[in-house]
Amino acid sequence: MLEEGTEWELKSLKIAFLIFGVISVYFILDNIFLSDPEKLLAHIFRWSVPAVWIPLVILGYIYLNPKNYPVLLLTTVIAAHLGTFFFSLGGELHQYYMDFDERVGQGAWVSHIFRIFFLIGVTALFFSRLWAVLLWLILSAMQPIRQFILTLQNPNVYFESDWRVIISDGWAINSFILRENITFMIFFLIIVLGIFISNRNLVKSMVKAERANAVLGRYFSPEIKDEIEQSDGDLANQKPKDLDIAILFTDIVGFTKLSEKMDPKDVLALLSEYQSMMIEAIFENKGTVDKFIGDAVMANFGTPKSSGNDAQNAFDCALSMNKKLKEWNASRLKKGLVQIEHRIGIHYGPCVVGNTGSEQRTEFAVIGDPVNVASRICDACKQFDTNFIISKDVADRIGVQDNWENIQNFEIRGRKEKLDLVKIYL
Repeated sequence: MLEEGTEWELKSLKIAFLIFGVISVYFILDNIFLSDPEKLLAHIFRWSVPAVWIPLVILGYIYLNPKNYPVLLLTTVIAAHLGTFFFSLGGELHQYYMDFDERVGQGAWVSHIFRIFFLIGVTALFFSRLWAVLLWLILSAMQPIRQFILTLQNPNVYFESDWRVIISDGWAINSFILRENITFMIFFLIIVLGIFISNRNLVKSMVKAERANAVLGRYFSPEIKDEIEQSDGDLANQKPKDLDIAILFTDIVGFTKLSEKMDPKDVLALLSEYQSMMIEAIFENKGTVDKFIGDAVMANFGTPKSSGNDAQNAFDCALSMNKKLKEWNASRLKKGLVQIEHRIGIHYGPCVVGNTGSEQRTEFAVIGDPVNVASRICDACKQFDTNFIISKDVADRIGVQDNWENIQNFEIRGRKEKLDLVKIYL
C-alpha cells in the first residue's frame, strides 16, 4: 500500500487531477449566480466546494512525486468524496426548506439518484492500486444509498410496481427501475474491477517491456537496439547460432596496485567513469558490451548480426577508446590525479552466440576459442611493451599498413596452435 508510485501511476493520477479541476470550474460557473437569496446556505455549499477543490488539485498536481503518491492517492479519494457529499448536500438543503408534503416527486427522483454512482465510480479507473479502487467504489456507492435512505424517511413515499400509478404519482418509487439500478451497480462494480485488473496487467507488461528495452540499451549500440526492436527480436528465446565476430578486450594497467592505495568508493567511481567511456566507444562503433570482469571490459562486434566489416568496427573502437582515454587523462592531470593506462587486444573468428543459464537467470553470451585468444592477446601487451595488439586475422580484414609490427608464431597459453599478431603503434 505504501510503495512508491511508478511513472504510470503518477501520470494516471495527474490526469485525474486535471479532470477534477475542469469539473470544479464547470460547477463554479454553473452555481455562482444565486437564484434564490433565501437559500444562500445551499448555494454556498454548491459553489464553495469546487472552489476549494481547485487549489487542492493544483497543489496535488505540482507536488506529486513517487514518495508521496500513496498519501496523495488516499487524500484524493477521501477529499473527492467529502467534496461530493457537501456539494450534494447543497442541493438537498433546498428540500430541507420544505415540509414532507411539499417535496412532490421525491419518490420518482429515486430512479435518478444512482446516476451519480456511475458518474463518480468510473473515475476509479485512473487509480492503479486495488485498495484505492475498492475504497473509491465503496465511497461512491455510499452517496446514492444515503440519498435513498433519506428519501424513505418521507412518510408519503412508497414502492409501486403498477406503471399507471407510477406515471401518475410522484411519491411512488418505481420498483422495477430500483431493481435494475441495483443490478447495474453490481455489474458496474464487476466491470470496473475487471478493467482495473486488465489495465494493471497491461501496465505491468509495458513496464516489463521498458525494462527489457533498457537492458537492450545497456548491451547493444543504439543502431542494433533499434533494429532488434523493429524486428520484434526475442533474444530470450533465440537458439544458439554460429557467427564470425570480432572480440575486443581492454583492461587497466596496474589496476591492483592502483586500487590498493584508494578508498573503495573512489575505486568504484574510477571504474564507473572508465567503463562509461569504453561503452561509449563500443556503441559508437556498432559493438555490443559483453561483460565486465573487474577492471576489464569485453565487447564483441557482429552480434546479434553483422554490421558489415566487424573487424574494422572493432579496430576503430580501439582507436576511439585510446582517444577518449587520452582526453580523460588530460582532465585528470588538471585535477592532480594519477594517469590511467590500459591495454587492448582484438581477435576475430567463429563463435557460438546464444543464451546461457537457467529460468532464474539468463545471460546472452559469446562462447568460443576467439574469446580466450582475444583475452590472451590483451595480456600479451605486457610482454611486448605496448597497449594495443590485434591478431593477424583482424589485420587481414582491415588492411593495416602503417605503424605496425608483425609478431610471428606467438604461443597462446593453453592453446597448441601458435598465432601471428600485429603490434599497433599509436
